[in-house]
Amino acid sequence: MVAEYSLTELAGSVLVGEYATTDAAPMADLIEELHLGGAIIMGANVPTAEQGVATEELAAQLSTLREAAGEREVPPMIGVDQEGGLVTRVGAPLTEWPTPMAYGAAAGQDGSDQDEADQDEAGPDDDALARTGHRFLASELAELGFSTSFAPNGDVTVGATDPTIGSRSFGSDAEAVTELTMQSIRGLAEGGLAGSIKHFPGHGSVTEDSHQTLPVQDAGLEELRTRDWAPFAEAAEAGVPMIMMGHIEVPALEEGVPSSLSAAAYTELRELGHDGVVVTDALNMGAIVQGYGGDQAAVSALTAGADLLLMPADVRGAHAGILAAVESGELDRERLEQAAERVAALQLWQAELAAGDLAAGPGAQLPEELRGEQEDEDAAAESDSGSAEATAAQLSESAVTLVAGECEADLAAAGISIVGGSEQDRSRLTAAAEAAGLSVGTGTVVNLVGESSAAGGDVAVALDRPEVLAGADAATQIALYGRTEESFQALAAVLAGTQAPGTLPVEVGELPRGHSAC
Repeated sequence: MVAEYSLTELAGSVLVGEYATTDAAPMADLIEELHLGGAIIMGANVPTAEQGVATEELAAQLSTLREAAGEREVPPMIGVDQEGGLVTRVGAPLTEWPTPMAYGAAAGQDGSDQDEADQDEAGPDDDALARTGHRFLASELAELGFSTSFAPNGDVTVGATDPTIGSRSFGSDAEAVTELTMQSIRGLAEGGLAGSIKHFPGHGSVTEDSHQTLPVQDAGLEELRTRDWAPFAEAAEAGVPMIMMGHIEVPALEEGVPSSLSAAAYTELRELGHDGVVVTDALNMGAIVQGYGGDQAAVSALTAGADLLLMPADVRGAHAGILAAVESGELDRERLEQAAERVAALQLWQAELAAGDLAAGPGAQLPEELRGEQEDEDAAAESDSGSAEATAAQLSESAVTLVAGECEADLAAAGISIVGGSEQDRSRLTAAAEAAGLSVGTGTVVNLVGESSAAGGDVAVALDRPEVLAGADAATQIALYGRTEESFQALAAVLAGTQAPGTLPVEVGELPRGHSAC
């Protein structure tokens, strides 16, 4: 199919554009005119109603984008960043999920404060929770018309000095992150979506935000291969369909060049065994536009080894730049065709995946390694049971962690007084507490702590990343890993004396990963 593309079609097929409103018609026109590979849906593109997302209207807009491809044999990619927690583009009435770090807290692998028997009992079931949760997340998105979620994060966070990934990571242990990453991308596939593990070469261990500037990763190759690259190496071996290349300078690979524009970075990823699509992180981010220009960055990324270019600052300009680069000889047409072939194979694979026909057609077979060890009748039966809401509740209940204080203490006997957080946070905890029979307004001061709030009060509750509790003076400290209704229901139960089963997936001050006060 790709061999029959014109140069214009080749250039468009490796581009994923964005648009600024809830009207998808202009984006659909670009997909048709430039033969774009697809579009990504951001928060501004999601129509809302009184009760949240206007799902019927959103589905209609996504249908408009798909139909723009006309009679193409390769359907357009309709992508979204839907990780759960802080990075959620499509909200209620879709199921609301806590942060990805909640899976790490629920799994509790290799916790230094856990005994071996507890780890053996909790580990396997809670690892599978990531697979089930991502399957439900994917199936709801697929029902609306999405084909791709740029998730999960394979980034191994280093904790408090990581300003960008934080609770978007499963944790700080490479082995645990690897297992949860693989379970998550398998779940997305089972739900009908192509996933994309991100952000190689690892955004969890740099101290600057690539949305704003170009972070520099000073670690050597040995350390990177042991820590940051472990999830990506496992993913490559398993045959994942897509890996995202971040915008990070790695002097050990190529000094002074973002990884998304570095041939050495793409070579390293290929040598790990990845044969699928390599998609760039958004090309409109500060790490790229400040020093490389949108149009030229698209050409440089393709030349270096990228297959799919996400969100160029000007998709029309990027398209024109690719055409000019091929015509001038700066970009080899064979390299462009190779990228287009990988993208086409991915999109055809996803279409057959969504249709439930994993073995139909060249390249459509879900690799045995990606299927994992649960591809049997029992797993199939389990995958058809339960619900998204029940799974989200189970995740929230399993993750909540008592970081400091007395286990199973009734902290709400005299009622609770809620401070901190947002208006929605306080309202949700109020509703959860009252539903649990707790009085609200006086009593124990429960301080809801966000990314950087002060952690005072009688009970300090970290809503997102637990590192904010380091140095907190509250006698009782709880990590919640989410702001969902189910998260606050789990918190209310712990305040009333229920045991908090989670363990820390990262260090918090001097407390090690795996710590729990219970």
